[in-house]
Amino acid sequence: MSIVKEIPAKLVAALRARTGAGMMDCKKALEETAGDLEKAVDVLRTKGAAKADKRAGREASEGLIGHYVHHDGKIGVLVELNCETDFVARTDAFKALARDLAVHIAATNPLAVRVEDLPAETVARERQVYEAQVAEQKKPENIRAKIVDGMIKKFYEENVLLEQKFVKDDKRTVGELVKELAAKTAGEAFAGPRGAGGGIDFSFIDHLGDELKHVAGVGVQLGLVVGGGNILRGMAASEQGMDRVSADYMGMLATVINALALQDILEKKGVDTRVMTAIRMEELAEPYIRRRAVRHLEKGRMVIFAGGTGNPYFSTDTAAVLRALEIEAKVLLKATNVDGVYTADPKQDPKAKFLAELSFRDALVNGYAVMDANAFGLCKENKLPIVVFNINQPGATARVLAGERVGTIVQ
Repeated sequence: MSIVKEIPAKLVAALRARTGAGMMDCKKALEETAGDLEKAVDVLRTKGAAKADKRAGREASEGLIGHYVHHDGKIGVLVELNCETDFVARTDAFKALARDLAVHIAATNPLAVRVEDLPAETVARERQVYEAQVAEQKKPENIRAKIVDGMIKKFYEENVLLEQKFVKDDKRTVGELVKELAAKTAGEAFAGPRGAGGGIDFSFIDHLGDELKHVAGVGVQLGLVVGGGNILRGMAASEQGMDRVSADYMGMLATVINALALQDILEKKGVDTRVMTAIRMEELAEPYIRRRAVRHLEKGRMVIFAGGTGNPYFSTDTAAVLRALEIEAKVLLKATNVDGVYTADPKQDPKAKFLAELSFRDALVNGYAVMDANAFGLCKENKLPIVVFNINQPGATARVLAGERVGTIVQ
């Protein structure tokens, strides 16, 4: 009888860096070779999963290569679209975006991807031409600079990819299209590419299940609190005219749907799991009882807490903190789509600095949005440390629980 040893997350990451293959491909190759890195590289090359064997339409190590060839064969475009994880790269929405960008570039032939990518001499030359045109038109001196700035802005909109109007929808820019996809794949993970209100993407939950199975193998007691934004957000529904209390209860039911889906996937992978709900529904799950939850954890079961707090007006963040305090958790892990806490939005401000460690006081004084105010206040009052990390990084959860410095710790 052969015994397959648990593959360390570091080894999987090393193989991904060597080959550019997907996380699960790397893990399977390492399992086949009993953890031998060199042999695993050969396995991936043989199977055609390594980076050297990529072609258009195959996953890159952090994204996808999209392509488009015009019907007359005279125009062809290849686009490399990157992301933080192969989870996202495999979604239909990401693949569609890669192709749409290739089609758009074939139609518009932009000079640069971003404004800052334009050569300074190109912008200076255009500005000189516009200044001459405005002078020739004898516009008043006091408004010439503003007119030239407007012309430069139009030049950007016509020649910079992210500033251009999308050829398939001129109501949005390409930049807005990309940001929209990023928000969907990161903020409403259970929906996969469909985003908020898009239902459940079972392929994403399957990947998440693999990650959690690895965590379960570490032997750490782990409780999960799931949201329901992929199905319905109470706040969003109330803004559409629904009664806030009814909307919040509907949001709580959405979390139960997600919890049951995740439980099913985990148990098929051999992870003993229990769903406990704040709202009683015994036919589907156990009611949340603190002592019973603690007992499940002591027996090595993974517990999924659903139904929020059971009360309207409270967020999933607050529910997570309450459950963590009740079961006497040592740390609260907040999974996000960024590497931790920054001084500003790193996607908007290139000067934003990553903060590896942060005190509760500094987070409050500087207004860093770690989680909602009520939940954060509970953590501060009860001295519950928070680790904010990127769930899309392979093995991140296991590394945090193993004591590695991952993401930002707030304490």
